[in-house]
Amino acid sequence: MGVFSSKGPNVITPDIIKPDITAPGVNILAAWSPVSTARTAGNNINYNILSGTSMSCPHVSAVVALLKSVHPYWSPAAIKSAIMTTATTTDNTKNFIRNDDSTNATPFDYGSGHINPAAAINPGLIYDYDTNNLIDFLCSYGASVAQLKNLTGTPVYCKNPPTPSYNFNYPSIGIANMSGKLSVYRTVTYVGEGPTVYYSKLEAITGVRTSVYPNVLRFSKSGEKLTYRIDFVPNKSSNGSFEFGSLTWRNDVHLVRSPIAVNVVSV
Repeated sequence: MGVFSSKGPNVITPDIIKPDITAPGVNILAAWSPVSTARTAGNNINYNILSGTSMSCPHVSAVVALLKSVHPYWSPAAIKSAIMTTATTTDNTKNFIRNDDSTNATPFDYGSGHINPAAAINPGLIYDYDTNNLIDFLCSYGASVAQLKNLTGTPVYCKNPPTPSYNFNYPSIGIANMSGKLSVYRTVTYVGEGPTVYYSKLEAITGVRTSVYPNVLRFSKSGEKLTYRIDFVPNKSSNGSFEFGSLTWRNDVHLVRSPIAVNVVSV
């Protein structure tokens, strides 16, 4: 991971793991305007090599365009989900991604992992959400009627009690303030063909016992939605830092992975 990468945790909405994804951004060769000479020692060149998050962003944007062309009716949330859940946490040497100082990287460094365009075209499952879900999420962080009206144009009222922010149907799972045991819910939509069965695999989280129910998802047709629950039971405080794990749903073809980050405040 480049030292310049935008890294977490998310200080605005901490139950959303940031970043979402990582993409090529170091020593990127690309077209260059010959009239832009300030960074080329006055030379007129047609190509240049640059590094930065501004190099990663065009890669992701291009993958979004690719997915939209293959799946023109997918929502932005579905496209984001496909990109995130098919990402890889290993590098081109098949070793786990590391930071520039050779320490092990975490979801706060690479998000869901390194983008994998070929896999994102056919993700198997997606985490989708709509405007109502977004309003619930804003309400969980205390949005007022006036603030919501600025977005919607009409009065919108929050649920009482509000839906917890960690239950927003995001492709990653974050719990910034875990006080005792709790459950997180997610709904997945099957986007494959024909009946299939997905099996769950949880990567252990230090200091937290986790279980998923149901641990097997059986789909009969494309477009079918199923909801699952993850139960978290902490057994020790994480002392103000986050602990990480993951949940992967797999069938014979697909791996659908969601990183998990939890900060245990109390047990």
